[in-house]
Amino acid sequence: MTLSALPKQPVMTHWHRRELKQFEGHRVNLALADGSRIDDCELVAVDGGRRGHLWVHANGADAFVPLSKVADVWEAPRA
Repeated sequence: MTLSALPKQPVMTHWHRRELKQFEGHRVNLALADGSRIDDCELVAVDGGRRGHLWVHANGADAFVPLSKVADVWEAPRA
């Protein structure tokens, strides 16, 4: 089953948000719902609010990624 075949609902649930907190301050990779990725970025913070977002720092810039656009997060391998 592909991501596009999944029902239209938030990709990250409240449970996933709590799990993501363990990655704050770590280097991570993000897979986004549109199929794109943000690799080897620092997960600065996870906003647990209703809409929520991830604050990441990549390539010298900050980005705020809505949790509704995040399909998966995993720790980046150490160099």
